[in-house]
Amino acid sequence: MIAIVRMKAQERREKLWDHVVTHVGQLQEGLRDEGRLLFLSRRAKHEDVSLFVHVADPDVLGSLIADQLSKIEGLTGCWIISMLKPIFFPLPRDTSKMRRSTITVKVFPPRLADTYESLSRPDLPPRIMMAYLAYTCHLYGDCLQFSMLAKNEDSLNRYIADKVRTLPGVLRTTVDSIERTRPLVSYDEWKDYSTLHSIVPSWDERFMIHQFGD
Repeated sequence: MIAIVRMKAQERREKLWDHVVTHVGQLQEGLRDEGRLLFLSRRAKHEDVSLFVHVADPDVLGSLIADQLSKIEGLTGCWIISMLKPIFFPLPRDTSKMRRSTITVKVFPPRLADTYESLSRPDLPPRIMMAYLAYTCHLYGDCLQFSMLAKNEDSLNRYIADKVRTLPGVLRTTVDSIERTRPLVSYDEWKDYSTLHSIVPSWDERFMIHQFGD
């Protein structure tokens, strides 16, 4: 299971970010071979930091939060978002000139599967790419989340307005700009871990992990 651990800061979210980066070895050691830290992400205009982690057993995630993350100075709370049926899309090696955004979608429940299917086969214009898609059901209404990279904000907004909000059953979309991401696992580490747990990655590109760069 891939989960997003969204950690809220009391004052400066940079303290949370710096703590995870500084203690990534200790955090990973606590997971042993039952989990793998993937990457950190930071949303613009929000006082939180998102830690993406894969765990073989949800209890391992509970221990990570209770035994380690909850003790970070300045942390006021955690929000767990499960990524169900995640799809990761191949991306080019260099995405440094593209802006990343996360989009959550509120869907009329009977159209949830249809919406997921449509988004899994996106008709993308030039200069826009899909990074991942998953069921999240993190709110009563918001059921889907996906991430996109675009050359500019206007082209992304046009795509969402023309191709996402017009899908039957879509009631609302919320766009959050991602101002920074940082990988916490190398391709080789993920390959070894995924082999150990019989995970079949849904991408073939060697640099899928590396595109989550600063």
